Amino acid sequence: MRVVQTGNGPNGVVGFHGWSGDHTTFDPLLKNLSENVTFYSFDLPGCGQSPEPKRWEMKSLAREMAEELIRLEKRDLTLVGSCSGGVVAVFTIRELREMGKGEVVGRLVMIDPFGFCPWYFNLFLAPLVGGLMYAATFANPLGRWITNWSLKKKRAGKVHLTESFRQVNHQVTIKYLRMMEACGSPDQFQGMKIPVEILMGGNTFAAVAESVRMWQKALPQSNVKVLEHVGHLPIDEAPDAVREVVFRRPFKKNIPKLKKMPAIQAREARELRNELTRGDMKGPPAWDFDSSGNSN
Repeated sequence: MRVVQTGNGPNGVVGFHGWSGDHTTFDPLLKNLSENVTFYSFDLPGCGQSPEPKRWEMKSLAREMAEELIRLEKRDLTLVGSCSGGVVAVFTIRELREMGKGEVVGRLVMIDPFGFCPWYFNLFLAPLVGGLMYAATFANPLGRWITNWSLKKKRAGKVHLTESFRQVNHQVTIKYLRMMEACGSPDQFQGMKIPVEILMGGNTFAAVAESVRMWQKALPQSNVKVLEHVGHLPIDEAPDAVREVVFRRPFKKNIPKLKKMPAIQAREARELRNELTRGDMKGPPAWDFDSSGNSN
């Protein structure tokens, strides 16, 4: 599987791109990457320079991705899924746990994720006419331009929603669409215990907003952040806001260090402990501790 590594820090972050994407999806996040981070950006199976999966079925594909993550020989990775890559990510986490390797991923970040295949995508799967509709929308320059123009309210600035379809294998994108349609809803992941953060564009598709509600219901621990004035591609439209969440590490509680006990006092404490566990102590100890920890 094609994976591009950026950085060599102790904190590992893995990116799964979305529909029609490849490993370059995450390039806007890698500017001035912290020396504490290593970012692994994958071409998912069948995309970019990666071979097609063994089977076009989500569980099987996720098992392949789980095996790839295990090969990284890292623990507590942050797994980032953009668009439909969020679905691949959560399936992969479940596969890792079924393999007894749940420690590999310690945190999930979903960026403008879908949770189901909306009706307008299902049109592309319709017998006979679906392929023609897909070709008219994504497989020619005029169709891509019209589609991007019609979705101008779902993007910010000069971001192009359909440009990534220019170089894709269209047979593969259709296969991903069929796989998404068949993989089931987010409620199958109820009870999965993992920290989850979801980023959603304030101007994204209604289907994404509905999907986020579904993900929140299935994974109630999810922390959702809405990025105002941002559409369906937050990585391109608001990279700084996305970077802040993706590379944020959970805070560790500071545990105060105890003062080292003097050697003589430590020896006496060990002797007292041994006497108490033997049960043969004949009298009170030569000293004890008051509630403040001072010896008497």
